Amino acid sequence: MPRQPIRTELQRPDGARLSLYTDGPDHPDLVLVMAHGWQAAASVWDELVRQFPRSRTRIVRYDQRGHGNSTAGRAQPSIPLLADDLKAVITATAPGRVPVVLVGHSMGGMACLALAAQHPHLIGDKVTAAVLAATTSGGLDRSARHHPPITRLVGAAHRAMASLCIQAPRTAHRIRELVRPRPYPQPPMDITAFWFRALLDHDVTEQLGALSRIPVHVLVGDSDHNIPPIHSLRLAAQIPTARLHVVAGGGHQLPTRHPEAFLAALEHACADALLATPRWRARLGNRQRRTPAPTPRLRTADFPRT
Repeated sequence: MPRQPIRTELQRPDGARLSLYTDGPDHPDLVLVMAHGWQAAASVWDELVRQFPRSRTRIVRYDQRGHGNSTAGRAQPSIPLLADDLKAVITATAPGRVPVVLVGHSMGGMACLALAAQHPHLIGDKVTAAVLAATTSGGLDRSARHHPPITRLVGAAHRAMASLCIQAPRTAHRIRELVRPRPYPQPPMDITAFWFRALLDHDVTEQLGALSRIPVHVLVGDSDHNIPPIHSLRLAAQIPTARLHVVAGGGHQLPTRHPEAFLAALEHACADALLATPRWRARLGNRQRRTPAPTPRLRTADFPRT
């Protein structure tokens, strides 16, 4: 029977308490830090952790603030705030010069991108690879002026629904439980709505330069209706070191619905991260690095429009 992860809490300056779940050795060669998405919890990574090969790797999952067992704190919800939380998690769980692989799904991927924008000194120094799944560098707000009128109307409706959830959270919660019940704790509807607004405001499109220092694996399902594949295609195009992995028939919930595909991308990222460290390069000596086959160059026309 696999050992249960060690649960700890990380206190944040605004009063939020983040719940962390740690597997692996006390003196790791590599640390994975895994950030989940909106309305989810750290448990979405359970199957991936179960399948991950036993090695000298520490795996750190955590509940984003306001999600799972983590409290919301007093600060206004924003993706930059999640990036600061992520930096604190890295500092607390990845000792010394041990390299880190960032793993982010959806909102968690946005936190990883915001970390690269706000704390670029960490990228290539502490963080040596990343997996970004079903996420975006920005542009989720369909009410923005550049969209066609019908799309703007849909976007305005989404914002109105968020306002309703803030004003009448109990009623919205009952509706959510009837329509989309989930096997893990979900944040209150008013907290959910505030974070939804934060997703719409997220935009680091012009701030991704630091990620060109490390290998980045961009994972997307070709049937994702939450964050359409075009966002991942654009993200991969923005990062010169990115490799795009397209999951045929995959939707948004890649960690739970397609763990094998996610695990394959994660293993590539871990190999990349270790090979970036001098100690592992010395161990390999003159042996050639085994690299995956290159990903075909994809065009915007290969994906449905949004």
